[in-house]
Amino acid sequence: MKKILSVLLACLLLVSLAACGNTAAPAATSSAPAAPSSSEPAAPAKKPVIGVAIFDYSNNYVTYIRNSITSIAGGNADIQMVDAQNDQAKQVEQIDILLNKGVDVLCVNAVDPKAAATIIGKAKAADVPLIFFNRCPSADDMDSYDKCWYVGTTPADSGKMQSEMAMETFKADPSYDKNGDGILQYVILKGTLGHPDAEARTQANQDTFAAANFKTELLDVQPGDFKTQTAKDVTDVWMGKYGDKIEMILSNNDAMLLGAIESAKSEGYFGGGKKMGAIGINALPEILPAIKDGTIIGSILSDAYSEGLNIYTMAYNVATGEDVYKDITIKPDEMKAIRVPYIPISKENVNIAEEMYSKALKK
Repeated sequence: MKKILSVLLACLLLVSLAACGNTAAPAATSSAPAAPSSSEPAAPAKKPVIGVAIFDYSNNYVTYIRNSITSIAGGNADIQMVDAQNDQAKQVEQIDILLNKGVDVLCVNAVDPKAAATIIGKAKAADVPLIFFNRCPSADDMDSYDKCWYVGTTPADSGKMQSEMAMETFKADPSYDKNGDGILQYVILKGTLGHPDAEARTQANQDTFAAANFKTELLDVQPGDFKTQTAKDVTDVWMGKYGDKIEMILSNNDAMLLGAIESAKSEGYFGGGKKMGAIGINALPEILPAIKDGTIIGSILSDAYSEGLNIYTMAYNVATGEDVYKDITIKPDEMKAIRVPYIPISKENVNIAEEMYSKALKK
């Protein structure tokens, strides 16, 4: 009996010692956090905040650029967009607010490109990358900040293409030479006086005719401020002053051309039986029906969707620490500018403009 009790006591002692050993030496992994399951979603990255300052929401063409930006961005970025209502002082205040909110990048469609130095100074002080678009600052302003870029077009190209289209049409259709003198009598609706695009397009019109030794008579150049109503008022005066002497209207943009057409229609042109040619710039959706039915000769397409795509892509790149030109297929020029090419649009290829705007308007 004593022998049995001795064995039992020895077993109890061994169990007790084993238990004490386990308490003194916990497993090495017991205090480590559990590895996340591969099926668990990763924590969402912070969306980049992109500030976009627009010169005027009422501008037809810029509306398509801003629609493109928001459409392309989708839910991948926080787009904070403001309307300066064509007021430079107001735009500067809006830019201050955007910078104070801590935007990662600033995209600016300047009311006045001459105010670029002020805008650059503010972005530079805040160390915020800056992308101008649609209205280009001077080369000196662009060079003053290494984190400053531009997206737009080469304005002179549109004026050149416009005059080339006018010459081709005048040569191919003798009915445009209403007085039979072999000279193209024309007028130019110019944008805002001093605006770089307006000056470049207007000068290119005249230089292109001169370079081709094409006989022309420029009856008048008047500013229409890129606006439909202003251009209508200008054309009302032309109808009284020149009347049937005008063989062609060249307009710095389609918004003004719409006003000119409205005015001239009341005098029997553009569908009323009297002949007059007209060519615009932008190839806006509002003008495309008039191209398709032959009311006007054509327009020079500014690709709003491609501009919006390049603006957003560059902004997203710098906001997320990537190279600014990643996925940009157009080579930048010496001003760090991405220049989206123009496309002449006539009745034969109006579908190109229609397809572009279908993308720009996609929600």
